[in-house]
Amino acid sequence: MKIIFQLAFVALFFGCSAKSPEATTPTATAPVTNDSIPFPVYMTYGEFEPHLLHSNDTTYVINFWATWCKPCVEELPFFEKLIPAVANQPVKVLLVSMDFPKDIMKKLIPFVAKRKLESHVVALADLDYNEWIDKVSTEWDGAIPFTLIYNKKGRAVKSGEMANYEELEQLVKNISK
Repeated sequence: MKIIFQLAFVALFFGCSAKSPEATTPTATAPVTNDSIPFPVYMTYGEFEPHLLHSNDTTYVINFWATWCKPCVEELPFFEKLIPAVANQPVKVLLVSMDFPKDIMKKLIPFVAKRKLESHVVALADLDYNEWIDKVSTEWDGAIPFTLIYNKKGRAVKSGEMANYEELEQLVKNISK
């Protein structure tokens, strides 16, 4: 079982921790959607999980990030650059925001709009991280950024920030072979 331990200075020096002492179990059972939210907000991991279960010829690049995580924000351009590079290939990019539910309207939506992100964005607002992080990957310790790349032939993960676009591109090529 993962240990919930987060201090602000630890997150600054060793990555952004997705674990939070604020963690509670949300009660909503359907993705939140309305005209003021331009992307799906999954209140529970179970609603989001189908994004991790595709078994087809498409390669899925799923990046867990948050607006408050500096390394996450610094690598976002790599994912944006990947989209046109794989435009004619069966590759899909999904940016999964780990922003706190209270910050979706006032921070996440303006961030996505200001940066004009082309990647598909969703928010995962299930704060009970210890219940689902291992379901995403047993290699994930909960720190973000975290990237999962998979298709029916294999999986790759990257814990921490990508060094550069070429690292992301190579991970996708290795899985897409």
